[in-house]
Amino acid sequence: MKLKSTYLIIAALLFSLTTFAQTGRQVRGTVTDSTGVTLPGTTVKLLTGTDSTKVITDSKGAFTFDDVKTNQFSLVLNSIGYQGLRRRFVLDNASTPVLLKPIILKNDTYMLNTVTISDVNPVKLKEDTVEFNTAAYPVRDNAPVEDVIKKLPGVDVDKDGNITAQGKSVTKVRVNGKDFFGGDVKSATKNLPADIVQNIQIIDDYGDQANLTGVKSGEPDKILNITIKQSKNYGYFGQASVGGGRDAIPGISNSQEGNRYVASANMFKFNGDQQLAFLGNLNNTNTNLFTFNGGGPRGGGPGGPPGGNSSNTNGITTARSFGLNYRDSWGKKVTAYGSYSFADNSVYTINKTIQNNISTSNPSTNTNNNTQNDEKLNHRFNFNIEIKPDTVNYIKITPSFAYAKVTTTQLGSSLLVNNSQTISNYNFDTYSNQTEPNYGANVLFNHRFARKGRNFSVNVGAGSYKINKYQNPVYTYLDGAANAPLNQFINTNSRTDSLGTSVSFLEPVSKKGYLELTYAYHYAYTTADKRTDTLSLDGVTKDYYGLLSNNYNSTFITNRFGLNYRFIDKKYNYTLGLVAQPTILRGQSLTNGASPTDSHTFNLAPNARFIYNFSRNQSLSLNYNGVSNQPTYTELQPVTDFSNASYPVQGNPDLKPEFNNNLSIRYNKFNFESGNVFFSNLSFTTTDNKIVANTINYPKTYTPNSKLAGSILTQYLNADGFYSAQGFYVFAKPWEKRKYNLFFIGNVAYNNNISYISNVDSTSYAMTTEKNIAKNLVLSQGVRFRLSITDVVDAEASTTYAVNKSNNSITTANINNNFSSLNLSINGKNYLWKDWTVSYDYSKMFYYGYKGATNPNILNTYVERRFLKGNAGTIRLSAMDVFNQNTGYTSTQSGSYVTQTSSNRLGRYYLLSFTLKLQKFAGKKPTMGPGGMGGPGPGGPPPGGGGPF
Repeated sequence: MKLKSTYLIIAALLFSLTTFAQTGRQVRGTVTDSTGVTLPGTTVKLLTGTDSTKVITDSKGAFTFDDVKTNQFSLVLNSIGYQGLRRRFVLDNASTPVLLKPIILKNDTYMLNTVTISDVNPVKLKEDTVEFNTAAYPVRDNAPVEDVIKKLPGVDVDKDGNITAQGKSVTKVRVNGKDFFGGDVKSATKNLPADIVQNIQIIDDYGDQANLTGVKSGEPDKILNITIKQSKNYGYFGQASVGGGRDAIPGISNSQEGNRYVASANMFKFNGDQQLAFLGNLNNTNTNLFTFNGGGPRGGGPGGPPGGNSSNTNGITTARSFGLNYRDSWGKKVTAYGSYSFADNSVYTINKTIQNNISTSNPSTNTNNNTQNDEKLNHRFNFNIEIKPDTVNYIKITPSFAYAKVTTTQLGSSLLVNNSQTISNYNFDTYSNQTEPNYGANVLFNHRFARKGRNFSVNVGAGSYKINKYQNPVYTYLDGAANAPLNQFINTNSRTDSLGTSVSFLEPVSKKGYLELTYAYHYAYTTADKRTDTLSLDGVTKDYYGLLSNNYNSTFITNRFGLNYRFIDKKYNYTLGLVAQPTILRGQSLTNGASPTDSHTFNLAPNARFIYNFSRNQSLSLNYNGVSNQPTYTELQPVTDFSNASYPVQGNPDLKPEFNNNLSIRYNKFNFESGNVFFSNLSFTTTDNKIVANTINYPKTYTPNSKLAGSILTQYLNADGFYSAQGFYVFAKPWEKRKYNLFFIGNVAYNNNISYISNVDSTSYAMTTEKNIAKNLVLSQGVRFRLSITDVVDAEASTTYAVNKSNNSITTANINNNFSSLNLSINGKNYLWKDWTVSYDYSKMFYYGYKGATNPNILNTYVERRFLKGNAGTIRLSAMDVFNQNTGYTSTQSGSYVTQTSSNRLGRYYLLSFTLKLQKFAGKKPTMGPGGMGGPGPGGPPPGGGGPF
């Protein structure tokens, strides 16, 4: 009987085990880091004897195995940036679902070169940051980091290297959180090698003070942060190129064949906390090493900045530039970093502009042809000292200096026609010289109190910005009105001294709530002395021209008081506040003895910010803020400027400051399972007391003031009713681990512009004024398909259709205000026979609505071969603008005019170049032994060291 019972028990056990093996059970779990944060995108492999099953954790770091047919198995987990883990599990014999305890992965201190990663999590979403893992976007060995950026969804790199992210221009670059070459974007993206980069972050930056306090307001800057691999923490990278070629543009008018040349060098040395970088470039192929924005803040002085050195494809540029970047830790408590950049560029440009001036009774068309030579000189020095005397105090000192100089010679003609009647027709020869020294300093102090969350910070800055400008416009009148003096000598010297401070105190009022008190003060004092002389009849003596001279001073003062409440929860956080901002704008002309102006305004506006994190891969943010803008010197000073005879300008000293109300919405989503990416943002702005133009059309004969005869005078006044809206989206669909990618990209901008059009009757000289509302729509939609197979092909086909359309409440006959363009392009690189590369960049542009526009075919191509040990050498043969059809067309529309401009660009040329690259890196400080650099040695980076920067 006992034996029979034993057999029955054994049979029951076997039956239950068989049943379990047939049905299996569900096993679930979650993967986190040591802080408890879930890890989406982690690879989890289940091993049962010889069988294995693999899944990827979802957006919440969770994984599920639905049919586990054994009670003993192992899990192998891998996540980029974390140590791999293998753990064995033994479960009971039941068939009920099992929820495992959270599995914790430890941070991986070093990323070893020998690790091969089959796939990685390409995108991480944080509050104000989108982070891309460069391992998910592989490129050819020795490629620049710019090649990686071109693959990132929502990021666009134009042919000059300018970067747009999520519809906004990237204004600054950092390397490991620190400014690189003063934040100059192309200095990093075009020169840092991609294989030393760990990840790339697109950040909405609200400034150092906001980053410390966590309370953010105002409009953020879009910046790029590049993080270097720790395995590249010690070593060097260097590259040098030299090349020569020749133009091939016979039979083309306004062109001259010449030699083309390039020479460049860069060197990066990393030694733990100490980093040094050198960049140098000499070429006449329109390649700029740095971007100098030039100029000071709004209201900094008369006119505008001297141009700067931004890489514009229009014209032909000869560039000479070099720069140095430095970073080091001065002990354990002080970090210093800074840079110096220099450029000496020459630019030759040919422009043709057709401007249709809007008017009901006196519409006119101005045709302007000119050739221009610019000599641009720029110096820029930035330095930062960060001091952390203890764990609760932080000090940052930032001195800066910039110097810009531009010398311009311009020859051209201007024809202004109204109803087939010539109003004015003249040639002009203009020489100008402008210098702009700009220097300042900023000090930031932050203190964290013993009570958690209590914080105090103060930021103080001061600076001085000067403009010294000399202009000598010479006019030869051929027909029509001769209004401006024939030969003017205009000297303008202006200086703006500014002082500002902002104070923030943050106090916790609950476990999750904080109260912030803020105060900001800004003071700007501008002096501007403009003296105009004319040449007397003897052709030698200069006569002072008092009517066109002025000495004008202005003062702009703002006080900004704010009270904010911030609430922080795991899923969401928000800031609600109120801002009160009184402003004072004073002005006085010391020349004409006019009474000084004194304008006081007061604005009260809410401040709001809301962030909701649906998950680690899906977020929504809303921002609202208000800010005031002061008028510029040109908009304020009342003396007429005749440096452009057809379009004189006269300021209005009674202007009030503008006040902008800004609302923005951003939604981002990344799907870990499919890899789909969707980024979008919307913004809306309304402006009170918008500074707008009043253009006054004078008849050919105007006896009350002959200087204004036949001209279009621009004056300024305040108006309400202006608003604008912008939108952007990108949807990216990848396949096969991003070997194939489809992108849909859209941009839209809508502006409700306000202007006033005045007409002076040719008989009675009576003036009538009408308000014009110009509704301008700029829309573009693009589709891209990218094929990326490492060491085989990296190519993209795309098409973009763009519209620029305006509707004016004042209708003017025979003026075209609808422009559009269609771009078809394909570009890429094919890698052949291991060491050969064939590159091609072809585009076909169709222009609609542009007068005299052609539809160019643009093809740039090269063939290159790698050789020497480690592919250190490259020889390349390039052919640029093969069809010699590269010409630029642009259109600009406002409430007063519609313009279209065509400009020359660098034509067809051939270039043969040679590049030598050398590099050697190690993840820790090498010992001086047989292994040399990168040999075995103790430890990693010194305390406080991050990556190479």
